[in-house]
Parts: sequence; C-alpha cells; structure tokens
Amino acid sequence: MSRTAFIILLVCCCGPGAQPQGKGASKPPCPDERAWTGRYRNYVFGFSIRIPRGLKGYWNSPRCAPDEKYGCVCMTDHGRFIPLASEAHIEAFVGYQMEPDWSVREHEQQAVSFLTDDKRNQHVTVVRSWWFRLGTLRTRRFEARYLKNNKPVITDHIVALHQGVEYELVLVTSPGRYAADRRQFERIIATWRLTPRV
Repeated sequence: MSRTAFIILLVCCCGPGAQPQGKGASKPPCPDERAWTGRYRNYVFGFSIRIPRGLKGYWNSPRCAPDEKYGCVCMTDHGRFIPLASEAHIEAFVGYQMEPDWSVREHEQQAVSFLTDDKRNQHVTVVRSWWFRLGTLRTRRFEARYLKNNKPVITDHIVALHQGVEYELVLVTSPGRYAADRRQFERIIATWRLTPRV
C-alpha cells in the first residue's frame, strides 16, 4: 500500500468524524469528575499512596474547567480527598513549601494555628505531638481535639518536608469513629512513598 493510500485510509477510519462501533464515543472525564481506587501516584510533587479497598479518592484541587480543544484545563494535582463518612475523611495534600526557610516544626505549628484560627473551632487542644517516620522522611505528627460547630472532632495530622515540597496526611473524624478510621489512616501511611517527579 502506498503512503498516500495509507494516510487516506487512516483519515477516513480515525478522523474526527469517526465513531466506534456500538455506543457513541465519550470523552474521558476530567480528573475532578472521577474517583480513584488502589494506587494513586502524584507525578508533579512525587509521592504515591494506596487507597484502601472499599474507599475512593477524589481530586483535591480547585475544579477543572471544560475546554473545547483540550477537554479540560486543571490546576496542579495537589493530592486526594478520601471520604470515610459524612463528617470524617482522610486527606493527602501536597504543595510547594510556602515558607522555604521554615523547619518541619514550624510547619506543624502553622497547621495547629489553622485549627485555632478557624472560627468554627473551639477549645483546640493538641493532645500529643511527636517525631514520626513517613516513608523515608522524618516528619512531625500531632493529634488535636476540639469542638467544630459544637461537635467533638479529632484531627491526626502529619507534616513532611522534602526538596521544597510540603506533604501532609490528615485524618479528621469524631471520637467515636477514631479507632476504626485510624486503622484506615495507618494503612495509607504504610503505603506512602516518595516517587520521581516528572
């Protein structure tokens, strides 16, 4: 077959007007429109986790915008939000370190300050705070208890720094759910890995 005939055949069969047999073609969903299960890898900031069986992870950045040319335009992927119940979740969040001169302890203090500064929270108490190993990183972890909209809440929060990036794993739940939800949190922690950044 000549090259010209091949190109004509390719355009006729695979061009924009071509439809697959059966149902009409549908464009893949934007990343903020689908759920993730199993292994999740963040190529921009270089980490991965495994979402436990039975749970789903969702886009943890601002919503994507539809675009005729590209399908959708999204901001950088900042991790996954994993619901556990209506008022309980695990969050894997990552971003560039906003204060490059700060230590991991200072970033931990800032995370506590975000809790105390939130007007919906009352009586924020850090029950304990300790050094913790996340993958290969030496990190800080704290447990805080407080009232949010007059309901008791526990936050279990890990802060890690590596090459200008801040990594966070956060469990937010109620005291009654904490034991079970912490088991799921520990499963995710056990699978957290640094990966090459693309």
